[in-house]
Amino acid sequence: MSDNKIMKWLVLAILAVYVVSPADLLPGPVDDVIAILLYLAANKRDLRIGKKNDDIEVIDVDGKEI
Repeated sequence: MSDNKIMKWLVLAILAVYVVSPADLLPGPVDDVIAILLYLAANKRDLRIGKKNDDIEVIDVDGKEI
């Protein structure tokens, strides 16, 4: 596992502990929502749906394109 993935999982674990913990910086769910939105913004590139690649070639056993 690369260092980048380890850091993302570590940040996700810390975020989960913060959201579940009774200690808050702001009353109510305001700071929890802000923390979740910051996490999503930081991982925006990984969460987007990839563009479908229509240029995939399928080759038959005979070597002919299907």
